Amino acid sequence: MDINYNGLQIREIFHIEFLRAFARKFKPTFYALKGGVNMRLYFKSIRYSEDMDLDVNTVDIITLRDAVMKIITSVSLTNELKSFGIEEIHPPDIKKAKQTSTTQRFKIHLITPGNEDLFTKIEFSRRKNSGNSIVESVSANVLRQYKVSPLIISHYDIDTAVVQKIDALAGRNVVQARDIFDIYTLSTQYTVKKACGFADVSSKILKTACENIFSVGFRQFRDTVLSYLAEEDRAAYDNTDIWDEIKLKVHEFICQKTQ
Repeated sequence: MDINYNGLQIREIFHIEFLRAFARKFKPTFYALKGGVNMRLYFKSIRYSEDMDLDVNTVDIITLRDAVMKIITSVSLTNELKSFGIEEIHPPDIKKAKQTSTTQRFKIHLITPGNEDLFTKIEFSRRKNSGNSIVESVSANVLRQYKVSPLIISHYDIDTAVVQKIDALAGRNVVQARDIFDIYTLSTQYTVKKACGFADVSSKILKTACENIFSVGFRQFRDTVLSYLAEEDRAAYDNTDIWDEIKLKVHEFICQKTQ
């Protein structure tokens, strides 16, 4: 089979097939996909993700650690992914990996036949009241490009995804362009309830998020978002005026309609 996948797609197929193996071991009530991969697989995002984030509950540290390591080091997974351009999967040094009651992190290196080293990270968090998770099929539009079978997993719904992104926009030490871009992506798929706005977001967080929108310049957008788009999308968005318009749309979405 000819290998035509780029680094962004190779990471994505690894995420998808990891999730497939993970879903065989854990019930949907035990976990929920979130962040950029959730955006890609369920909310039509054109932005690929280098890393993948999930929330987990009930599963203890050792059980999760051993299950994840078993998946990552599985010969069957490596063999399955060779046709997609992954020759080897280098697992994390589990003795050095962060493994706490709140966060479990697995840093992985995907090695291509040309010896390219593609880094990715899978991070699990344990947080209460993280939102509403639902069990759905991954978008066929995403799976079709890899010609893989359907996949049903647990992920956060759009209401939760919007709240999480607003929280991220307000709460990071350094404001990230990707949070603004992701909210822009969600804005046409979500209806703001005018009576209460974003009911699950405090007025303080919303105010901070609104203040942060215009603090991110085009250079950061170019370096941290454009590089994670497909080539044709990258060309379409590589413009300072477009970035300014995105920020205006996000401000209108989360700020003006809730005043």
